[in-house]
Amino acid sequence: MVQKVKGKYYLNRAEVVDYLTNAYKLKWCLTRWIGQYVSVSFESVNGARNVVKVPAYFLDNKTKAFISQVDLDLEMMKIIG
Repeated sequence: MVQKVKGKYYLNRAEVVDYLTNAYKLKWCLTRWIGQYVSVSFESVNGARNVVKVPAYFLDNKTKAFISQVDLDLEMMKIIG
């Protein structure tokens, strides 16, 4: 479930896939761990494939890592515009 902490939204990896495929109209989207980051691979509707790397956060002693929606949108805007 999406977490809101101090006015910022944090998503788990499954929510990231749902969010990106709907918000950016992607054909597909995958996530994987790389150190302290989550790598997000995706393909846009025009066939361009890309990868973005965003930091992972652990919130309130939870065992799952979350990704900041702001960080995610900033990285996506660098590529998609």
